[in-house]
Amino acid sequence: WEHYLSCDGSPDPTVPQEMNTFMSLWREDQDEDVQLVMEKGEVVLKLIEKLEFLLLDASPNEITEEQRVQYLEFILQLQDLLHQKYNEATQNLLKVTSMYEDSETGNMHTVIKDTNATFCIWVNLKKKPRFKNHVFQEAGHGFDLPKSLALSSVAVRVLHTRYDHVSPLAASLKKDSNNIDDKKEMEEETEKNSDILDEPPQGIWLFLVCSTTKVLMLSILYEEPRGREEAPKVVDVQQLVPVGGVYHIDALQLPPQPQDVSDWSMVELLDVGFEVYPYSPGEAEDGTEEAVQITLRLPDNVIYFEVPMVARWDPAGQQWRTDGISNITYEGQEKSITFGMGAFYTVALLQDAHLNLPYQAWELQPTGVDEGLFTVTAVFATMQIQIKDNQCMLSSVVVEDEEVFSHTTGKWMSPFALREALKRAGVNIFPAEHSHKYVPFQSRPALTPPQSDRNNELPLVGFSPCLSSVLHLTVHFFLPQVSELLKADSAKDSHWSLYMFNGEKVQNLKLTETSEAFSEELEEESEFHSTLYHILKDFASNEAMDRVERAGSLFIDSVYQLLLATRVLAFS
Repeated sequence: WEHYLSCDGSPDPTVPQEMNTFMSLWREDQDEDVQLVMEKGEVVLKLIEKLEFLLLDASPNEITEEQRVQYLEFILQLQDLLHQKYNEATQNLLKVTSMYEDSETGNMHTVIKDTNATFCIWVNLKKKPRFKNHVFQEAGHGFDLPKSLALSSVAVRVLHTRYDHVSPLAASLKKDSNNIDDKKEMEEETEKNSDILDEPPQGIWLFLVCSTTKVLMLSILYEEPRGREEAPKVVDVQQLVPVGGVYHIDALQLPPQPQDVSDWSMVELLDVGFEVYPYSPGEAEDGTEEAVQITLRLPDNVIYFEVPMVARWDPAGQQWRTDGISNITYEGQEKSITFGMGAFYTVALLQDAHLNLPYQAWELQPTGVDEGLFTVTAVFATMQIQIKDNQCMLSSVVVEDEEVFSHTTGKWMSPFALREALKRAGVNIFPAEHSHKYVPFQSRPALTPPQSDRNNELPLVGFSPCLSSVLHLTVHFFLPQVSELLKADSAKDSHWSLYMFNGEKVQNLKLTETSEAFSEELEEESEFHSTLYHILKDFASNEAMDRVERAGSLFIDSVYQLLLATRVLAFS
């Protein structure tokens, strides 16, 4: 209904005929410029987002396997078509570059940008060595070319897309093999918590950065054997993910330029299309391989909690690699990074996907009828998320006592959209199915998402659950504190009860936050129940339970989605 009422002319992503017609018509348009591609690209990105939401939100009985496969195919086709259109628009611009010469250098350069992409291009028309470097002032990106390229008819394009249509391809290729590895890993963790780190298999190196209290980072780089040659490093995409989008950095072949003959303008037409310049690095004066120096201005709406890793995309192997990148200089205050490349690559800045885990604290607090506040304190940031009916709003993100992300806060959106917005901004507080391999946490196998069902989200309407400080005393149980909360901001001063939940039953403990030792002794006259909702009925007031019974389904579902996405039950 939302799509129907919008009446914006875009196709319905669930109707194959409309999608095929939309893509076919756009493929036939051959004369579009970069600005038009950006405008059409916004429609394409919204279609991709809708399809991704359908795949993640729909239950197995809502869409068939055939539909699921079709939606995935549409996503890949749209991603490929969008990048193809950027290439075609680039080629159209390169055909007329001589018409836009810079009066100072004689070369051509321009920057075109919108909210989703920044398009920078420089064309070497005069081929003078003293103009071998350039900074795109409007974007902050720049480069310094080897002398051989400065004497060639070449164009340099830096296309920064704030979305990542590259990494998902690698993830889908590795999904089957990873599922097997994840299953084995979970079985080992469930059996026992080993204090001994086994020696890693040959060909895998583990790099740990530790403090006296916690493991700050665990990076895994796989090394492929190549005899005596230096082995290229392949990034583990489950551990390190691109943040801030993807940078497509290309050297391009210049097509024939128009020539003025009398009153005519003549140009040679070649049916070759978009061509990459065949560059191979030469040898520098010091005997080392010549490198293309690249400087990238980091996005203002993205935060990097650590120095990002620069990686290049390998299209043949469908993976991110760190070889071929050298001399990295990161300027945190200036928000820029400079590095050398042996060739022209698609690159991304990678960040540990789990550096904000495990959670330090969390709390759910009702603030009104079908309204609540979800507070999560992660390793580097504290987030407050308001919940109302089926919408969520990021109230604040505090990093080092400073509020950040003003561009995202104050906007109502679905739980899915909020999750994606935070991940794009570099604040990834959402564990994935393989996160247990990278986050140091106590295994609680009973607390898998399907077992933590929606009956445990119901009490939020009249109660305030939060993380217990004695959680670390036990491995196989989750210990939430719960307090009846009928008025806003009254939870801190009210009476808290401690419950023990193992995924199958809930019990009210005699234990308190100030107890000297852990004990499973139960509160007097208490019984165990299957869910938190049912045990609270034994102790709650009529007013509190009345609020619970009147809770709206949309609100309950929003709470469930947030808890399922963050998995605070297991990663605290």
